[in-house]
Amino acid sequence: MFAPLAGLGPVAWLVMLAGLAVGALARGYSGFGFSALLVASWSLVGAPAQAVAVALVLELTASVIQAASVWHDIPWRRVGLLLAGATVGTPFGTHLLAVADVRTLRLGIALFILLAAIALLAGIKLRTRQGTATVAGVGFASGLCNGAVAMGGLPVAVFLTAEGNSPRALRASVVAYFFLLDLVGLLFLARERLVGVATFSLAACCLPVLMLGMWLGGRHFLGATPDGFRRVTLGLLVLLAVVGIVRALV
Repeated sequence: MFAPLAGLGPVAWLVMLAGLAVGALARGYSGFGFSALLVASWSLVGAPAQAVAVALVLELTASVIQAASVWHDIPWRRVGLLLAGATVGTPFGTHLLAVADVRTLRLGIALFILLAAIALLAGIKLRTRQGTATVAGVGFASGLCNGAVAMGGLPVAVFLTAEGNSPRALRASVVAYFFLLDLVGLLFLARERLVGVATFSLAACCLPVLMLGMWLGGRHFLGATPDGFRRVTLGLLVLLAVVGIVRALV
């Protein structure tokens, strides 16, 4: 059942556990960052395809767990616009993946996220709430990034932070959006036969750490001020961008 992990040593297991725990804390606090941290750490010691499959299963589980706490704060119209844009953008991203160098794509997107997060930390933000076309355009960019290098969540997180959304609205938006986006992604992986019994077995073993990390992250979220939440969220975006740059260069 766990044949793909049978040859891993203690250091590899510690790397995987650390990536899982830090990702769970990030998910519980901000609503995003779990997949990027998990896949980046697990890919250092195992097969990336397996890491992505397990991450999507755990992301969907996390969204179900968080659903009750965010349901009333979800701006469904904006989430729908983001998803509509992502649906259009994803095929372009997968085509880009087929014709372009993956490392170059990942590096370019990570650098953009890093510069945008640093600019937001410096105090730059959008002055007005954006309209339908802009939100759908961000969704398109998210789908493009998701189809190309599986980094579709980061542009949405940057945009919602730049808009100055309240912590509850931002967290609820990304939880709802990622649930729908990850569901589509898992269906595509299943079609390619990259999801099986071993995927769900490994995800089940990770569940206690995921739930504990989310609970701890959620406790910190409840005590966060808007400014504190914004700083931590942007710091997480910087970290994820750096992780993406390292993955592209190594």
